[in-house]
Amino acid sequence: MLLDLRDPDEYEVWRIKEALNYPAENISRDKVIPELYRFKNKADKLIIVYMGDERKGCAAANLFVEKGYDNVFLLSGGIEQFNEEFHHLVEGRDVPKPRC
Repeated sequence: MLLDLRDPDEYEVWRIKEALNYPAENISRDKVIPELYRFKNKADKLIIVYMGDERKGCAAANLFVEKGYDNVFLLSGGIEQFNEEFHHLVEGRDVPKPRC
């Protein structure tokens, strides 16, 4: 599962294809979507989280771990870096053009 932890407004503008929007503040509020229950700590499932950049996502990923999630991983570089390397896997109404 791929979780976009940015605000819904940012998610609507552009996102990684097939990512679900789950704003980071929901983690501390214990607002859990059904998909998280189905993936939590399953040996054959990964939960990959991202934000705008890796620094912002690190705190959110750590909070998931504190909440007992053992299969949460942070997307290195965040969506900005992902867009640079895998632009064809990003969608939305205003996707930034890669610099390269």
